[in-house]
Amino acid sequence: MADVFVEQIIKRKLSLGGLAIRIGAIFLVLIGILLLPVLKLILTITVTALFIYLAYLAFVYTSVEWEYSLVNGELTIDKILGKRKRKPGETYDIRKASLIAPAYSEEVLSKSEYLTKMDYTATNNKGNHYAIIIDDVEGVKGALMITFEPDEKMLDAMYNVRPNIIKR
Repeated sequence: MADVFVEQIIKRKLSLGGLAIRIGAIFLVLIGILLLPVLKLILTITVTALFIYLAYLAFVYTSVEWEYSLVNGELTIDKILGKRKRKPGETYDIRKASLIAPAYSEEVLSKSEYLTKMDYTATNNKGNHYAIIIDDVEGVKGALMITFEPDEKMLDAMYNVRPNIIKR
């Protein structure tokens, strides 16, 4: 069997919580600037610099990307923060999957009621969401449903690993 390697990176859309964090950080910077004439100069400059740094961190850590890597039947999903900090994610064995289908298809919806769910999607629209249902995962009671947004290349690679479980 030939080695299979496919990689895909998708940028997650900014959530409402992330937007609130960014607005709050900007608000803190503005407060620091407005305090310049009121408080002592050194204290205000220090506080403003701290607020600017916190705003920078807020913008960096609310920018999230998912990296999907399929290597020889194992799907690894990593989280990338601010395009530079990688948090190692989970690895799932596609060979143990019982179904890979569009997330809102009848086949998935009929099985998804009592599953543990993991969401690695970028958007809330239901267009390209696929679900992987794996019955035997370490550390999970029962079956696991993984929702993600693969491209055609990723789906083709998964088809090469387990053609009988892929539904398009």
